[in-house]
Amino acid sequence: MMGWLDIRGYPCVRRRRILLIQLLALLPLLLIAMVNCGYQYLSGLQNMPDFDGGGLRGQLASSVVLNADSPGLYDFFMAGFAHLVPMFLLAILVGGLWERIYAVRQKQPLQPGFVRDAVLFTLLLPAATPFTHVVIGISFAIIIGKIVFGGEGKSFISPALLGVAILQVSFPGVSGTHPLWEGLRGYSGSEAIATYYRGGEAALEQAGINTWSAFVGSVPGTLGSMSLLGVALGAVLLLMTRLISWRLLAAQFIGLLFFVWLLQLFSTSIVLPVHWHILLGSFAFGAVFIACDPVASACTNPGRWIQGFLIAALLVLIRTANPTHPDAVIPVLLLASLLAPLIDHAVIAWDIRKRGRRHV
Repeated sequence: MMGWLDIRGYPCVRRRRILLIQLLALLPLLLIAMVNCGYQYLSGLQNMPDFDGGGLRGQLASSVVLNADSPGLYDFFMAGFAHLVPMFLLAILVGGLWERIYAVRQKQPLQPGFVRDAVLFTLLLPAATPFTHVVIGISFAIIIGKIVFGGEGKSFISPALLGVAILQVSFPGVSGTHPLWEGLRGYSGSEAIATYYRGGEAALEQAGINTWSAFVGSVPGTLGSMSLLGVALGAVLLLMTRLISWRLLAAQFIGLLFFVWLLQLFSTSIVLPVHWHILLGSFAFGAVFIACDPVASACTNPGRWIQGFLIAALLVLIRTANPTHPDAVIPVLLLASLLAPLIDHAVIAWDIRKRGRRHV
């Protein structure tokens, strides 16, 4: 690739260009998330006439929305903007504060990667997440997920993933009367998968969810799981610039297809079809932006195939056997990240052993 997409050159320039490309890959998803967030919020207000406004974000939304009774695209975007931007800014501010403290103590320059971590962390949350939870989650993400390991690029876990996992464990039953909590099971993600298991595609249609709405992003969910279209656009850019491994990405989707087919052959219970596995929940977002993160993924090519198939197998298993945690993306990706160094170690050891036998 040429021009600003070229990630070759001096290390400091390369890191900045990589960060810029990663943020650019997230931009379509951010824009779609804002529109859908505003759509869900304004639609929910019509069904909740006694709602008091939702604090600061509700007041911001009411001040920028022109017509809440008959909203248009501008009203949807501005209502979503009023809910998302404060979360983004708070996550960036707190994450940057911890990074600054660490840089001063280590007498090192400030690493700007916390901006990407803050954006990914926020996209894994519901739009109605309390500000205190944002502070707690991003603090764990930066301190435990990065600083403890020595800073940028030295951890083997995605900081954003760790931050959301902490919130899932600490606040398992979080919810509220806010319109943006509708259709969600706390930080575990969308209720859509559980809805399918209760009544199939007819239940999804009754809830206003179909293939097209799930693809473009007009369904309830965490911010990063709303639109397969936005995820696909980001994935194309990351693949073109070779910032993510096509082997790991392909292994996850091929593995998903294989294990769903295998389960349909031998299981007598309801099995979620492959296209709904991809369209509902956070699988597509997690597969592209979290699992394929070089920090949290295997480094060897065989290891990438193994890790991808492992993610797919665990995802299908948990989504089918454990209805109390229908999305399952966060625990699966966290486990796969923890196992990535072990997978690489086993692959390298096997390769050394095979070469040794060849030269005996």
